[in-house]
Amino acid sequence: MSTRGARRSQKPSPPAPASAPAPAAPATASAPAAPRRPDPRRWIYAGLDVVFAALYAIAIWKVIPNRLPSAAIHLWTFPIGALVLAAGMVLGGARGWWIAVAGGSLLLASAFLLVVRIVASAAFLAGVYGAFGKAASTFALVMIALIIELVALLPLVQVKYLMSRAGRRALGRS
Repeated sequence: MSTRGARRSQKPSPPAPASAPAPAAPATASAPAAPRRPDPRRWIYAGLDVVFAALYAIAIWKVIPNRLPSAAIHLWTFPIGALVLAAGMVLGGARGWWIAVAGGSLLLASAFLLVVRIVASAAFLAGVYGAFGKAASTFALVMIALIIELVALLPLVQVKYLMSRAGRRALGRS
């Protein structure tokens, strides 16, 4: 066994001599480059956006109708934002990229605002109605988790894809 001092005193081995770089192949002998396959994620995201927009619209119309105008307008921003996102993905090009990013940003901002509204409601319920309000506020916090899963996750991943090099290339914005 060697000690620390003995290991420190060992000299490093000299570097290996550099070999000459291999000559490049002649330009005429190179094989043709394979054609680049189109990125299917653009169409997958567009399809998911249309499906989610339809589900959001059905849920707002049938499951959670609202008489409060500000809440109704806020809820209808979700299917509208998803359709804008889908339109940008289908359109492609620089304009489509900007439209898709704007639609995704609208969805994320709207989801954030909805979370803020639910937190404010949960705080009100817990403060005013005692034990019953605390139970209702717990349910409201569960709803926040569902909103993040069902509304915010797709646009978050999609905007991240749009901002990546692959997303810009797929939509024709190198």
